[in-house]
Amino acid sequence: MDTKPFFSGSQLKWIAIIAMLLDHTAKIISFQPALSVSVPYAVESNQLIELSQVIFPAFIMIGRLAFPIFCFLLVEGFIHTSNTKRYLIRLSLFALISEIPYDLAFSHQLIDLKSQNVFFTLLIGLLVITGLKKLQSHSIKNTILSIIIVGMGIFLAEWLQTDYGGWIGILLIVVLYLFRDFLLLKCILGALVLIQNSWFGLIAFIPIYFYNGQRGKQWKYFFYWFYPVHLLVLAGIQQYLIIPYFN
Repeated sequence: MDTKPFFSGSQLKWIAIIAMLLDHTAKIISFQPALSVSVPYAVESNQLIELSQVIFPAFIMIGRLAFPIFCFLLVEGFIHTSNTKRYLIRLSLFALISEIPYDLAFSHQLIDLKSQNVFFTLLIGLLVITGLKKLQSHSIKNTILSIIIVGMGIFLAEWLQTDYGGWIGILLIVVLYLFRDFLLLKCILGALVLIQNSWFGLIAFIPIYFYNGQRGKQWKYFFYWFYPVHLLVLAGIQQYLIIPYFN
């Protein structure tokens, strides 16, 4: 018996957002065992640390669901957008807006050029598939140029050290775009790319497989703003609540 797709784009976004929030909560607000010796009420605090050591790895595992869903939705958005230029500008803007919150959360610095936030990965991926679309007519020249564009995208993401990098992030976006009309195949190939990073992340292709092609309820810029805002909140909690408590 055939099963009808039932996940809308909005529902997929919520799955990704929740998974990302759990992942970042675990990574940013983590209890450090090395600090336990200085914690007041040692018994209760050590129990808290032990509990966190069970819960936080589970949160990080669940967090692996987020990125492949975001990549899939990026490709869907690109396919259906009426204005690619506006899409690129929006991603560029939020990549810049999110960088300081990202650096504060993960590097504890206002500016850290050693790594860049995931919006840069999505932006580079969007630039790559925009180029591929312009070269979609079959010819040896266009095939060679397409390979060069993909290679440049992977190199740039790796050089900038964007979140998920080129060999996972950019390659996953390219695969989801090139095989966009072959649902099962793109899920399988996407899983093969993602397996470099996490086995659990492969589960993300289940809701992707059951995507119904509908946008669902639109939250305008909520999903864009959620990324930098939640990073700032988590960084603030870590800096002003968690760290002072453990020192």
